[in-house]
Amino acid sequence: MAISKELFDEMLAGGKLPSPTGVALRLIDLTRKDDVSIDEIARTMQADPALSGRVIKFSNMASNGPRRPVVSVPDAIQRAGLNIVRQLVLGFSVLGQNRSGICRGFDYSLFWSRCLATAVAANTLSLRMRISAADEAFTCGLLADVGSLALATVYPKEYSVVLDAMRDAVPAVRSESERREFRTDHCELGAAMVEDWKLPKPFVFAIERHENPDAAEVPHGSRDYLLLHMMSLAGAIGSYCMQSESERRAMVPALILDAAKVGLDADVLGASIDHIVAEWREWGNMLEVKTQDVAKFEQPAIRVTDTDDHDRTKPHKAALPMSILIADDDETIRLVLEQTLVQQGHKVAVAMNGREALKLALEVRPQLVISDWTMPELDGVKFCRALRDTEEGRKMYFMLLTGMAHDDELVEGFEAGVDDYVTKPFNPKVLTARLRAAERVIHMQEEIQRDSQSMRKFGTELAVANRRLQQAALTDSLTGLPNRRHLMERIEQEWALAKRTQRPFALMMIDIDSFKLINDNHGHETGDQVLIKVAALLRSSARVEDIVGRIGGEEFVVICPGGNLPMGVRLAERLRLSLAQQPIAVGDLSLAVTVSIGVSQQDVTTATMDEVLRRADAALYRAKREGRNRVSGLAASDGPTQAAN
Repeated sequence: MAISKELFDEMLAGGKLPSPTGVALRLIDLTRKDDVSIDEIARTMQADPALSGRVIKFSNMASNGPRRPVVSVPDAIQRAGLNIVRQLVLGFSVLGQNRSGICRGFDYSLFWSRCLATAVAANTLSLRMRISAADEAFTCGLLADVGSLALATVYPKEYSVVLDAMRDAVPAVRSESERREFRTDHCELGAAMVEDWKLPKPFVFAIERHENPDAAEVPHGSRDYLLLHMMSLAGAIGSYCMQSESERRAMVPALILDAAKVGLDADVLGASIDHIVAEWREWGNMLEVKTQDVAKFEQPAIRVTDTDDHDRTKPHKAALPMSILIADDDETIRLVLEQTLVQQGHKVAVAMNGREALKLALEVRPQLVISDWTMPELDGVKFCRALRDTEEGRKMYFMLLTGMAHDDELVEGFEAGVDDYVTKPFNPKVLTARLRAAERVIHMQEEIQRDSQSMRKFGTELAVANRRLQQAALTDSLTGLPNRRHLMERIEQEWALAKRTQRPFALMMIDIDSFKLINDNHGHETGDQVLIKVAALLRSSARVEDIVGRIGGEEFVVICPGGNLPMGVRLAERLRLSLAQQPIAVGDLSLAVTVSIGVSQQDVTTATMDEVLRRADAALYRAKREGRNRVSGLAASDGPTQAAN
């Protein structure tokens, strides 16, 4: 949610928003021109001696190796480049004009110290990650919280009250309070300001969302995702630099997790923070911004072997925590492994020998097994073979701990189904690297399995849906009987079978007598109920092998496999009587319903399938003409055969 244009325009019109002015504003406009000369920029900058001195100092501080010191403004601009000059001028101008103010609850000195640390962090992380221009990242970091400065400048008394009330609140709660009081918050306002200053749109978005990056709807791993989380991490490092030593230690786990989201491990994070602190102090001296000493970044040491070599490491927070089973008869190794993996965020189960591990593996079904080679009862290789003989065990990633790194032993392990190995005493960095590789393989396999399951489920659902569609296409929706299309297919099948086997079949054409009067006198809903009940009576009165269907309107067809004309007439008479002798109840009505039936037979004299249908239809017409509620049969060689009423 962005600040409304009306509110931002109102703030701009008030003239109180922090912004570059005078020489700085003219310089920013000049550096955006393609045809501007360095001499023109230098002449403009020299009108502000303080700004000129800072740019010269920056150019000298940024030099790599022994170089001739810069003593003139043109040389400083030439060495730094226009992009650097632009971001320096913008940042220096806003900082220089807003070192103090009248908002009682706003600590201006602490604010700029944190902003400077964030700027240096953004610059350093950008160089490390290579996802943005470092100079623009510096400016973005310096101005990331400029919305807070703006609220303190535009609403000094009101904002002081909000800050006092929200001193220990998390950023989201503070933002809610700001929106209630000012119709915007510091992130939205800051984003609007830097957009007005023509910062790149990705940085505008990062400033607006950096305090809650997980809520931003950006694709995981995309450039926008990495830039947003980089700025969030830079802000967290900026806050880290402001804290006491004990408070900084408490922030370390969260920093490691934030770094993992942008692909930086604990070692890289630690080295980056130490560099950021040194750069921050240099910038602070140059800009006359207060900084403080920050101890070298360290992690709690972890003992990883039972030797005299106290190898120590920093715990790596797993980006994708796993379920892991440890199997080792050495208690020291077992406990150290468990401690290391739990600190990394994994869920861990332990076993003291191979047989116990095999039982536990089949119970808890871990994603990864780390097993010692040499164990009582069942060694690591035999344990692995036993796992691979089970369906569940074949899915587990198996890592072997071994003091034997000879080729023959390793070949034996891999042939047994081992996926990877680590030598003992193990190096924690190597173990962490192996775990990362295992994470990638395991989660790739799980994605493949999920995709396969989804495809199987989709295939099953599609088959069911196709069967339902096929059934619907062949079924009369009102009565549930086979429809005209289905009946024609079955008649064709019976015709083909009769031609091959010389087995005849009889065909009935059935019509409900005076059905139009039922619709006219009682309505179509009653007519539909009559059709449904007639269909049910026909189905229940026919033989099991007979096919009863509705061909349309009030007409039904019955196919009698293996039946000749006399048999068909007898079966038709049974159907007629079952309806004539049983009134049909529809609600409060009791309706006397009768049918007329025409019967024909396929035999050796029948030339075509259509002839069977025409004879049954002609017989039905005769039954209707002779008074309805009767059965009439018509053979190919003689006249009609009629059953008694």
